[in-house]
Amino acid sequence: PTATGDAEEAIQRFYDSGLSCNLTHFPLFKPDSNWRTKLQEQDIIYVGGGNTRSMLAIWREWGVDTILKECYENGVVLCGMSAGAICWFDLGITDSNPEEYTVIDGLGFVGGLASAHFNGSDEKADLFSDFSQNNSSVPCYGISDYAALHFINGQLYQTVTSKFDAKVTFENAL
Repeated sequence: PTATGDAEEAIQRFYDSGLSCNLTHFPLFKPDSNWRTKLQEQDIIYVGGGNTRSMLAIWREWGVDTILKECYENGVVLCGMSAGAICWFDLGITDSNPEEYTVIDGLGFVGGLASAHFNGSDEKADLFSDFSQNNSSVPCYGISDYAALHFINGQLYQTVTSKFDAKVTFENAL
């Protein structure tokens, strides 16, 4: 829940989601003393939405990025929505700066640029289009709400949607 500042309501929604598995969370603003070990013991790591820039800065400061890389290399499933979706890519389009959309560096576990909440017809879409045209060697993924990308070993395996009109926009796809 780092991207929400460990907001209690975001944490509670996670536990109230009705998932039939053993859930835990990792608050970095009030961390457990053994959070690093617990994180490495997970089968799946889900990252929610919020402020992407702040989340990544905190992760890099605390070394979470390094631990997540180890988890990824050891076969842990990494997933998320919004900030938690774009963080895994080389680059992401974010609204972390309230004045404009910007391209920021992600963790680099998956090649390319990702943009969450992508509808194809706003300032974010303009930045996406400009970036893809000026960086033709970079695969760009515009991910609408209710859509997801499934990568295996860094390669796009499939897209998944849970609503009829959800989609992924590809530019410069390899």
